Amino acid sequence: MHNVQVLRNFAHIFERMLSLKIFFTEKKYFAPAFMYTCFALVFSTWIVYIPFIAHKLQIGEARIGTALFFGSLGSFLTIPLSNRLTIILGVGRQAFWGFILYATSLFGIFSTPGYYWLLAALFYYGMCSSIFAIGLNSLVAEVEKRAGKYIMTGTHGFWSIGGMIGASLGGYLAGRFNMPFVHLGVVLVILISANLYLRKEYINIKGEAKTRKEKGSIPWKPILLIAMIAMVMMASEGAIADWSSLYMKEVVIVRAELWGLAYALFAVGMAIGRFMGDAMSLRFGSWRLLSMAVLTSIVGFALVLSTVGVIVFCGFLIIGLGFSVVVPEIYRLASIVDGIRPADGISMIAASSNIGFLTGPVILGFVAELYSLYASFLVLTGFVVIAFVLVSLKKRR
Repeated sequence: MHNVQVLRNFAHIFERMLSLKIFFTEKKYFAPAFMYTCFALVFSTWIVYIPFIAHKLQIGEARIGTALFFGSLGSFLTIPLSNRLTIILGVGRQAFWGFILYATSLFGIFSTPGYYWLLAALFYYGMCSSIFAIGLNSLVAEVEKRAGKYIMTGTHGFWSIGGMIGASLGGYLAGRFNMPFVHLGVVLVILISANLYLRKEYINIKGEAKTRKEKGSIPWKPILLIAMIAMVMMASEGAIADWSSLYMKEVVIVRAELWGLAYALFAVGMAIGRFMGDAMSLRFGSWRLLSMAVLTSIVGFALVLSTVGVIVFCGFLIIGLGFSVVVPEIYRLASIVDGIRPADGISMIAASSNIGFLTGPVILGFVAELYSLYASFLVLTGFVVIAFVLVSLKKRR
């Protein structure tokens, strides 16, 4: 009887996955989803060049960690402005112009002549990332609300598609040719042109305005546990992106063309999980799904710590499966808290996430410098275990 119920659950999930066709048949859903692909393509264009920039500037893991800290600091400090812009511009316009700012900010990183210029460039990159991310996630929350459909996790699946393409093809091209400006220029021409065509589908979407009662400080208490989980898990996800290439280079020791493959496989796992995520969320509920996801991630980290090439690659794939639903489910939970405007809830999650991003790169960089990059990934595993404990606390309430 139990086996029959399990089969019914997966049949239901598969049936719900068929609803993904709405992204490819209705532009109003495809347009914001495609922006996640653009987000990831730009982001992965940055991460595949981290080892090359480190070599060019002759900096070690600790200074890389500090540089990444400045990116997160820029993002964190811009959150109040980003939240305010959702009201001034509307979530549609903020998402579009935020993408333009975010995409072009990489030129500053790639052209940096020295380490302190890199810190400034990454600070500006973080500012642009905050404006874009809060605008885009608020846009999708509003589209989901208007449509009455679960699309948050599915749209994040398009991020994973961009991550796969950007990390695999981009990583190969970076390792083979190392021409960052040409690489970035081609990517931006394609992506900006596509968004100019699609922007009419979302550009005029405003989002909820604050009521008189909601003006002033945002109440943290109803969303505190969600924010703590976001801080731990999103710090870990960011670290995977920032450090996976260096881990493959220095710990697993593979050739340059394969440095980006770890993140590409991570993105494959993310895509698979996210395109199943909305159906699984409906079937199991957000908190149960988060518990399953975090536990899966812990298994993946155990494989990555083996340092055996093929097993490590499999581990990154499994981590991607686990992490896939975490961010969209957290944003979904934050956008439906009673008494909190969706954009405010998302901003609060962005703030807590950036605390993780602020501290994570610095901690991992110094652990790598003092001990080893392998030790940094042990710390990452500990972060995910903490997240599992936090999710379990909610389930017991």
